[in-house]
Amino acid sequence: MTYGLVISTSRSIPLSVGFGIAAIVGLLVGSFLNVVVYRVPRGLSVSKPRSFCPTCDRQLSWWENVPLVSWIALRGRCRTCHEPISIRYPLVEGGTAAIFILITWARHGSLMTIPYCLLAATIISILLIDAGELRSPLLVAAVGTAFGDIALVAVSAIGRNWSDLIGAQVGLLVGILAFSVLRRADPECRRPEGFGRGALIPAGCWLGGLGPVPGGIGVGVLVGVYLLDMMANRIFGGSARPEVATATTLRHVFGLPMILATALATMAGLIAYAQ
Repeated sequence: MTYGLVISTSRSIPLSVGFGIAAIVGLLVGSFLNVVVYRVPRGLSVSKPRSFCPTCDRQLSWWENVPLVSWIALRGRCRTCHEPISIRYPLVEGGTAAIFILITWARHGSLMTIPYCLLAATIISILLIDAGELRSPLLVAAVGTAFGDIALVAVSAIGRNWSDLIGAQVGLLVGILAFSVLRRADPECRRPEGFGRGALIPAGCWLGGLGPVPGGIGVGVLVGVYLLDMMANRIFGGSARPEVATATTLRHVFGLPMILATALATMAGLIAYAQ
């Protein structure tokens, strides 16, 4: 294990410094993810206008946009209309920072931390959007995974670590295939709430790059959580009528069970890799 954050082929800084960098970058990225989660599914630009209160539409000052600090300073309320600001905002910021720190630790502070943070941000965005009332556009998965994969190619080329790169591409193809299969299972998108299936694309790239064993553990967790939900549904909420059973199956293939399974699978694979 390398106890330093590699910044070139011959120099490194202490891993504790890497944790600090990951925390700061994670808070900033988490703040941006809040913008993505709110605006993208509504067809709004993520760059214009500046951040605003969704209740009174007032544009926020710079000091009202400081991750975590602003929410605490404002006591969770808008300075103008005094309406509550969802606790989701600081949770996403703090949670993203925590995940970035975990990635830094699990990837031993190597440059591979960068593409994995990009993939993590993509997965977080998709799962948060799909956990709400709106569905995540496929563009979020496509763009986020593309950035993560490009960074992975660049880092693999620098370190000449082709095994991670090949594994990630195989995992990406598997993720795309799984996404396509689940999409064909319900092409009309009958469920009003989120599906979580778009996260399978970056998650496949994520797990594939970890290697066969950690990746296999992650896939096992994903399938296991899904099957447990299916079994629980049959035991406690099943129906003898075929048409209802089919609708119930579709309802549990997608949505919160898939979101939970994907989140647990990616973390399980990452932790297994770090051991």
